[in-house]
Amino acid sequence: MSALLILDASGENESQIKDDKEYCTADDELSVDSEYPEGGRDAVMSVIGAFLSGVIHHGMINLTGAFQAQYTRDELRGMSQSKISWIGTFLSFLYFFAAAPIGRCFDSTGPTVLLTTGSVLVVLGLMMVSLCKEYYQFFLAQGVAIGLGSALVSYPATCCLAHYYDKKRGTMMGVATTGSSIGAVFFPIALNKLIPVVGFPWAVRIVGFICLVLAIPMVLITKARLPRRKFVGWKNIVDFGGLRDIQYVLWTIGAVLSSCLYVPYFYAQTYSERRGYSTNISFYIVAIMNAASFFGRILPGFAADHIGAFNSMAMFNTLGASVLLCWLSVSSPAGLVVWGIAYGFLSGNFISLAPTCLAHLTTDMTKYGGRSGLTYGITSFGVLGSAPIAGAIIDASHGQFEHMIIFAGTGFLGAAMFYTAARFAGNSRLFVKY
Repeated sequence: MSALLILDASGENESQIKDDKEYCTADDELSVDSEYPEGGRDAVMSVIGAFLSGVIHHGMINLTGAFQAQYTRDELRGMSQSKISWIGTFLSFLYFFAAAPIGRCFDSTGPTVLLTTGSVLVVLGLMMVSLCKEYYQFFLAQGVAIGLGSALVSYPATCCLAHYYDKKRGTMMGVATTGSSIGAVFFPIALNKLIPVVGFPWAVRIVGFICLVLAIPMVLITKARLPRRKFVGWKNIVDFGGLRDIQYVLWTIGAVLSSCLYVPYFYAQTYSERRGYSTNISFYIVAIMNAASFFGRILPGFAADHIGAFNSMAMFNTLGASVLLCWLSVSSPAGLVVWGIAYGFLSGNFISLAPTCLAHLTTDMTKYGGRSGLTYGITSFGVLGSAPIAGAIIDASHGQFEHMIIFAGTGFLGAAMFYTAARFAGNSRLFVKY
């Protein structure tokens, strides 16, 4: 298996930072041009906070499949799969789309209020899901409350981490985003194991209590390093200045096309079931992919610090797209597992490398929230369309998956091409760290 235009005049920046210092603690009164600490207590805490954030928000996103299966069996039995799937699809869309206002608010308010609000929404949304009976109730509780809450938990924590590291940013992002893999594996398995024991309502409530336990230390230890920017109105909610940078535009197009990399996570279980593979293989294939992505977040981040974030992004996405297309040749349960491990590893890079690349594309880090929010906001439309389009292709192919795989693989390969173009737009030399 996932922030935001600000004024650019130097005189305004100086006076703005001076005014903003009244909102900062003494330790936070740093010049925007200060060197990155690359370590220290608050820096380490930011990594741990981002890790806990990843466990929560990616766990919620990856509960979509478990929720859909349960709704189909019981709560919404008789309703079409397509209609039910819009609950999870809207959650994923809102998670990315909300990055724009959240990133701008982060630049002005810091992380605490946003993380607290997000934590409350996630826990409250889960508690409401346990009480829901009607479709619209599930849509509001899961699609809206948990979707928005997951976004509020995710982006501020990632933005804080970017404040503390430059040379080690790739590695630290990689370490922090391993939490996403853990959440993606743990929560779906936990929910499915709890349902037969305590029933669906209490299983969801237990998941909510676990999120609460994780959220409390996350909120307490996550702090921003840079002074806050004054809020200058919603018209400046995103940093459209990035659209004047061809490298940023190319990279953002790549991010939109990267939505295709998530398609296998939506349909791998259905693929396995329709092939007649064992129940264990079908149930655990997505968990296997997410477990492999744990290492697929660390290694690309480590590589980014040594060969450059853009080189790593281009390389790992090209390899990932190639492996996705290799899905066409899978013909056995063992082959599916091997493919799932390889694809999970190579597709995990986006979560750790995307914030690193966006930080390199942002010269003024007090604008990082606004700049990254624009990217994720645009990407949300790719997320909204990729899975439903893939599903429509499967239906049009009478339940066959070959054309869907070609669609997803081609889109992912297109993303790799735009990442490569963005890399050379920034530095045309071939053998150089970038």
